[in-house]
Amino acid sequence: MAYTSFFVGIDISKSSFDVCILPEGQCRSFANNSEGIADFLAFLDSYNQIERLILEPTGGYERMVETALQASGLPLAKVNAGQVRQFARACGQLAKTDRVDAFILADYGRRMPIRPQAPVSAGSRSLKQLVQRYRQLSHMIVQEKNRKEKLVGKVKIWIEETLQFLQTQRENVVKDMEHCLSADCQLARKAEVPMSVKGIGLKTACFLLAGLPELGVLNKGQIAKLIGVAPLNRDSGQMRGKRMIAGGRRPIRNALYLAALSAIRFDPTMKAFYEKLKSNGKPGKVALVAVMRKMAIILNAKM
Repeated sequence: MAYTSFFVGIDISKSSFDVCILPEGQCRSFANNSEGIADFLAFLDSYNQIERLILEPTGGYERMVETALQASGLPLAKVNAGQVRQFARACGQLAKTDRVDAFILADYGRRMPIRPQAPVSAGSRSLKQLVQRYRQLSHMIVQEKNRKEKLVGKVKIWIEETLQFLQTQRENVVKDMEHCLSADCQLARKAEVPMSVKGIGLKTACFLLAGLPELGVLNKGQIAKLIGVAPLNRDSGQMRGKRMIAGGRRPIRNALYLAALSAIRFDPTMKAFYEKLKSNGKPGKVALVAVMRKMAIILNAKM
């Protein structure tokens, strides 16, 4: 072939996924099952210089394709869907079909500096699913508790039974997290790093391992931005705007928030850092975010 490097955009839906290969421009569609994925891998064999394969999260429908590509050792990158949509608008592409989306993903991978995913172990995939289930159960428990406050009689009894079931299952999920770590030596060693920091226990460590695999790979500024605890400039001309945090991974930020609340109570270093910021006139929330950022930087360095 005339080209030496190819970029493959993969747009995935429940039953199928569309593929676009640039700069060749070839498009294909495959079934989103084991047979279709095998056909896709065979199709890729004719391209011996694949620079990057790009896909975006689609609520779990991408898992089979993602696992197969990683097992094959191909350079796969999972990108932020919102950023890809903004990229499409910036390119003047307002239409949205599966084939167009596959082209946009390939073009995004060709033009933007994106990092391929590191290989994910079976233990890491299991831990990620357990963390996701824990969050789902926690959300349902809050919903049921809110409903319970407004009801009486038999309906209230049913809600209490449901709450008991959900709480029991959540406890079992935490036990399975422990088993998942004990069954994977490398994952267990990684979990020891965040748990060595005061304020971070087993659950928070699992949240970090599942939702922040970049920990220890990026520099301190990049990891703070990825979490969403880095103050961003708002300057234009003579105007100097207020620095604020924005974006980032909310679940990780929420987990760090709870860890920071514990750290400023039980970690003398973090408590002194927090009190110093407050004595300098910083609002409590600003000081707490600074503690979160400091914890993230320490974790990143340790990892």
